[in-house]
Amino acid sequence: MEELNEMTEGQGFEKRPKFLLVLAILSFINIGTTIFTSFFGVIGGKPSAKELEAVALQFANSQEQLAQLSSSKSVDLSYWSDILTKMEILSNNMFANFTMYNALILMMALFALSAVYLMFIGRKIGFHLYVGYCFLYVVQSYFFTAPKDVPTFIIVLNTIYGVIWVLLYSRNLKWMK
Repeated sequence: MEELNEMTEGQGFEKRPKFLLVLAILSFINIGTTIFTSFFGVIGGKPSAKELEAVALQFANSQEQLAQLSSSKSVDLSYWSDILTKMEILSNNMFANFTMYNALILMMALFALSAVYLMFIGRKIGFHLYVGYCFLYVVQSYFFTAPKDVPTFIIVLNTIYGVIWVLLYSRNLKWMK
């Protein structure tokens, strides 16, 4: 106990920034939800044939609605049809590798959890690990799907999401050692 008092008196221990506390709480909630969901995805196994059929039917219904809208409005919606086709391929690949996909998401979430915890206790290495996690978050779609079948907007949105969080956490780098 005396060592702790000497350390705090000698070093002038700075309090954890409130912004870092808020970011960490939000991250812990998000990561916890991801861990919970992916864990049950791993132990639950693949969806049933009936559930897979329902998903396929929903994609077919969406394609049909796009075709009707395109013909009635005389607007070229082939771009959105292509996006929908790629989303269906991505979804099918995820379902085909359901347990492995969820195991990957679970490992990435545990990696992110450790990175956020390290930042929370003031370790700068946590920030660098978090940047690595954000990169993995962006490329996770490529693990089970060919790059030509991954919609660009998914990569763009994941990149924007990761960059925003990295920028928010970078505001606390001065405090981390």
